[in-house]
Amino acid sequence: MKAHLLVIIATALAAVACGATFLPALFRQFGLVEVASSLGAGAEVFSLSSSIGDLLEDKKEPNRTRFIAALALAAAVIIYLLIMNFKESAGA
Repeated sequence: MKAHLLVIIATALAAVACGATFLPALFRQFGLVEVASSLGAGAEVFSLSSSIGDLLEDKKEPNRTRFIAALALAAAVIIYLLIMNFKESAGA
């Protein structure tokens, strides 16, 4: 139960992180980052609902592959935003 709750909380935070990258990308007009963060947030919400489903179905442990993929996706979207910010500040 404890492992499921930790996975749910971490996945929820990853979904919030993906969603939160949308706003800076919107204000900086980074179109590809906006699309990536929107799709990433959708995938994160799917992963979150699947993790909640695992808890409700009384599975012994959460799906580790899905959890790692969710964290990697959130990290990739954030790194993509940081790279675009760095390119814009270096170019100006």
